[in-house]
Amino acid sequence: MLIVSSDVEEVETDLVAGNIACPGCGGSLARWGHARFRNVRAESEPWPLRPRRACCRACGKTHVLLPDVVLLRRVDAVGVIGSALVMAAEGTGHRRIAGVVGRPVETVRGWLRRARLSAERIRAHFTVWARALDPLLAPLAPGGSGLADALEAMAVAARAAQLRLGLRPVWSLVSAMTAGGLLSNTNTPWPKP
Repeated sequence: MLIVSSDVEEVETDLVAGNIACPGCGGSLARWGHARFRNVRAESEPWPLRPRRACCRACGKTHVLLPDVVLLRRVDAVGVIGSALVMAAEGTGHRRIAGVVGRPVETVRGWLRRARLSAERIRAHFTVWARALDPLLAPLAPGGSGLADALEAMAVAARAAQLRLGLRPVWSLVSAMTAGGLLSNTNTPWPKP
């Protein structure tokens, strides 16, 4: 899996031009059909997603190109999951959050459990990104909980990325900076700055 821009036309143009690199060998990727169709549950209505597949011209390995508005193995858009994480860090319970975001209680509880278990890893990862993007950054203020500290680091890293690379939605940056693995249940390495 490879996280790319959510702009389908931009991704197609980049594939044709050979501008997307294989994460394995660095060769250029070419179009190679599509992955299976699915509906992504967004803030308002579900929207269809049929991720593009790409094949490396050098090593022959294939990759699924996921847009930066989703996370790996999650049916909900990263913005929905992100808003749930923010509410949890502010002290809202999972049942109330489930009602606000319109998702099953079990789903929201799973997101929060995974985020809390990985909070220190998330905080450390985004602190490294923030420092790489802004070496003069002041120390991050503690947020009062592991999840709050992780969200603070995400916000600071996303802001540094926006200032350096241009405006882009915060949760899309979070997805890109973790290669879609923010709530992954494996220890797959996230991309380094």
